Amino acid sequence: MSFDVEAALAAVDEHFDDFVTELQELCRIRSRRHEPDQMVATAEFIARSLERWGGSASVVPWEQSHPYVIGELAGGARRLLHFNHYDVEVEPTGDEDQWIVPPYAAEIVDGRLYARGVGDDKGALMSRIHAAAAWRLSGQEPPVTSRYLIEGKQWLHSPGLGSFVEAHREQLDADVALWENSWLDNDGRLLLKLSEKGVLYLRLSVATISRELTSQNTALLPSATARLVSALSALVDANGDCRVPGFADGVEEPTPRIRELLEALPFDIDFLLGRAGVTRFRHDEDAVAAAAAIRMRPTLTITSIEGGDTSDDVTLGIPARAAAKVEIRLVAGQDPDAVLSAIEKHLVAEGFGDVTVDVMAVSRPNRTDPDDPFVDLVGRTAREIYGTEPVIEPYTQWIGNQGVLAGIPIVGVGVSRADSGIDGPNENIRLDDYRDGIRHVIAVMAELAKEER
Repeated sequence: MSFDVEAALAAVDEHFDDFVTELQELCRIRSRRHEPDQMVATAEFIARSLERWGGSASVVPWEQSHPYVIGELAGGARRLLHFNHYDVEVEPTGDEDQWIVPPYAAEIVDGRLYARGVGDDKGALMSRIHAAAAWRLSGQEPPVTSRYLIEGKQWLHSPGLGSFVEAHREQLDADVALWENSWLDNDGRLLLKLSEKGVLYLRLSVATISRELTSQNTALLPSATARLVSALSALVDANGDCRVPGFADGVEEPTPRIRELLEALPFDIDFLLGRAGVTRFRHDEDAVAAAAAIRMRPTLTITSIEGGDTSDDVTLGIPARAAAKVEIRLVAGQDPDAVLSAIEKHLVAEGFGDVTVDVMAVSRPNRTDPDDPFVDLVGRTAREIYGTEPVIEPYTQWIGNQGVLAGIPIVGVGVSRADSGIDGPNENIRLDDYRDGIRHVIAVMAELAKEER
């Protein structure tokens, strides 16, 4: 296959206004998880976009999810999978009156497109479609076949994703993948994210008596809240460190190459300490140690405890039932099933076999080797397009679902910036970054095709 990269890049400039208009139209659809009609409308818009630019697409309803979009823009023999999502509002978004334009107006102000979800993740999503479109608009068949897996989450942990991928394995089969979770730093350096943490989310519950009774009986009867607090103390110590034997089994010791990459990652200690209102981290980490710990240390967090009468009054009672939620962030090498087993065995060994453990959510961690040739390819093309040295992030603090695609190299790239207000008031992307994001994916496609020759 012969192809003209410069012609495809020129097509981006020639049709850029059309690309931006289409992105604005997508951002004006209010794809919030609790509005199913809007989620369906968003999925249908994305499918129509793939078809408009010469591809094929299906909107597929699925269990425990809003509809998936699965599509393809055919080209050369090598297959590049793009994973993105179209739902917005991952985090608390703040007051709408803090926006300089309405959050779903998708207006352009001073070279930036402001819209809820434009950075996470509609801008990255459309940049992948427009990259394939640019080849067609330049009169060429794309040098690789682009496949698209685009989800609309109902819940953060995407419980339907695993079964969807398994059921559509043949349509999603690919050589490499570009993931959705990344951005440029404020120096214009593209972050190449090579991993996502997994999550094991649990509910622990205990019942000690059949009904709440007056606390005059405390000398004789067990309290559920006391029992639960004691069980939680068996899992985590007063400093917040996990006490479960075998909890960190499988966690890799960082190689010199990994340590070098981690040490190159910036970490703003003053920002996090100030935001938390504290003067030190738990283990007095400096910037280098903090950057590694937040990415490579598996954690167990007691996220909530409930039990007894919480009204603002003096009440007399022994709590009969109590429950707590526990979030475990898993790093590459850990097996969620093994971690769950270790926790259950430890509770029994510590005398808390009566505590019920229910799994609320689970996803497997994943990591791509920073020395994989695809990482070099994405980095090399980023250097050419952006004119800056990309930053490789071998581990990340973010939880996600990359584990369902384990087995192929996965690199996260995006079109937003660290200061883009992701998931908050005035979320935005720079139009110049959007243009470069499209150009970068075009360059990735071209280099992939060259490897086939």
